[in-house]
Amino acid sequence: MSCTSLPPAPPSLSPFPPLGTLSPAARAQVIQSRTTGLQTLTAVLAVSYTLGRHRGTFDMIVNYAAPGSVRFTALKDMLLSTQVLFDLLFTGETYHLLVRDDKGEQISQGTVRQFAQAYPTFRTFFLVGEAFFLPGFDGQGQPPRFNAAGSRLITRLRSGVRARWLSRPDTLEITQACLTWQTEEEIVPLRLRYEDYRHVEAYYIPYRVTVRDRRLGFTAQSVVKSVEINAPLAPGAFDFMP
Repeated sequence: MSCTSLPPAPPSLSPFPPLGTLSPAARAQVIQSRTTGLQTLTAVLAVSYTLGRHRGTFDMIVNYAAPGSVRFTALKDMLLSTQVLFDLLFTGETYHLLVRDDKGEQISQGTVRQFAQAYPTFRTFFLVGEAFFLPGFDGQGQPPRFNAAGSRLITRLRSGVRARWLSRPDTLEITQACLTWQTEEEIVPLRLRYEDYRHVEAYYIPYRVTVRDRRLGFTAQSVVKSVEINAPLAPGAFDFMP
């Protein structure tokens, strides 16, 4: 099953410089220079989502350390306090998950391969990984493969997902992505749209990202409220202590 395109984003000013005519190898080097070398990232996001008939909003703190340690902590302001909705940690090949809902508190852990199957509503976090912030990322350390027109490229993410990226030929600004996850039973497509890029340190970070998982009836939009790159992480950033 292929991805269904999201509606195109409205035109906006782009921070990406025009690149002129480049060979496929030179284009691959440009994408690699934009997606490698990031050691740490801390971000606060405002997230709105729909899941079937359910809608909601929350803030999310993201902590990342290369290669492959990332934590997503979702917070919701209540009347007198801030409540953790879920706390999801990936370190290497393992995951830890805490969820608080009407049923109380549930805690689980296991391998990342078990995770995407066991928790389909959270699988996007594992499948996308670094590509939330680094469109065009290749988790296998390989250069992207371009089509003849130079506007489409293919990489493979750290999760093993195949990623097809759509970019503007003149700047290689990535605007959309189609991710395909192969399970034993089916192929699961995910669609992402990237908007509002801003130059942060040496990177171009999309400040607005939309994710759609049609199989789940899930769509989420995240907006960056703040981000720090290659700065020391807070002590205990990856200590999972429910």
